[in-house]
Amino acid sequence: LDLSCTGISDSIPTWFWNLTSHSDYLNISHNQIQGELPSNLSIESYIVMIYLGSNQFKGSLPRISAYITELDLSNNSLSGGISRLLCDPMNVPNRLKILHLGENQLSGEIPDCWMNWQSLEVVRLGNNNLRGKVPTSIGYLHLLQSLHLRNNSLSGEIPVSLGKCKELLTLDLGLNDFVGQIPAWLGTNLPNLKVVGLRSNRISGQIPPEFCHLASLQIVDLANNNLSGSIPKCLNNLTAIVTMKPPSSDSDYRLFYSFYGGVFFEEALVVIKGREFQYDTTLTLLTSLDIS
Repeated sequence: LDLSCTGISDSIPTWFWNLTSHSDYLNISHNQIQGELPSNLSIESYIVMIYLGSNQFKGSLPRISAYITELDLSNNSLSGGISRLLCDPMNVPNRLKILHLGENQLSGEIPDCWMNWQSLEVVRLGNNNLRGKVPTSIGYLHLLQSLHLRNNSLSGEIPVSLGKCKELLTLDLGLNDFVGQIPAWLGTNLPNLKVVGLRSNRISGQIPPEFCHLASLQIVDLANNNLSGSIPKCLNNLTAIVTMKPPSSDSDYRLFYSFYGGVFFEEALVVIKGREFQYDTTLTLLTSLDIS
């Protein structure tokens, strides 16, 4: 069922969720749909993609069934914490690969329950009111390729456990309150990184020489921090910034992450000449280095 971008401005009737309880694909995104989500999103098809983003849903996050593989609740007015969704799964193991909760009004700390979601490859929690430290259980996400925590109030040091997410391509921690130094393990443990965004934190110290091991980096944003010392001469090892090629194989930077026919584009926010731009479909063509 696809009713996206149709200009619907209504609330969801209760029977609608019963109607879709065996759907494989539900997309009602980019409308003006109001109301609250059901307390349980219980859908029992083998592969389930649910796109409810860019509406006017409010209230708390639901619990979700283990059959859901892609969930987009972004750009709504959902509030409260995310513990109920993450720490109280309806059943395990879960198949969720994509979780997009960005651009809401979610608050509280990120709970330490990621061990329940080890199939995740994309996590977007940016542009909310989340606070506290990134929990250590994030290291259980061994398949994680894209992590967006931008524009929250997260604090503490960048957790060492992130170094276990060796498949990471995109790491955006910008516009938070992270402290400490750029960890050396960023360059040794995460060799596939294409995008690193640490803009507008309180990160200090020097750029470690291990950072120069990230030869695949296309976008580097370290601006508005407290970095000191000299610019490492080894930055010339970041060869992808000057030798960009169109994607030609599965090993190249992926434009999208939807696995079963939907469309879920990777994106990056890049500041150019003082203005912020969002790139998605043209992301593979972009290179940027900002240490201003």
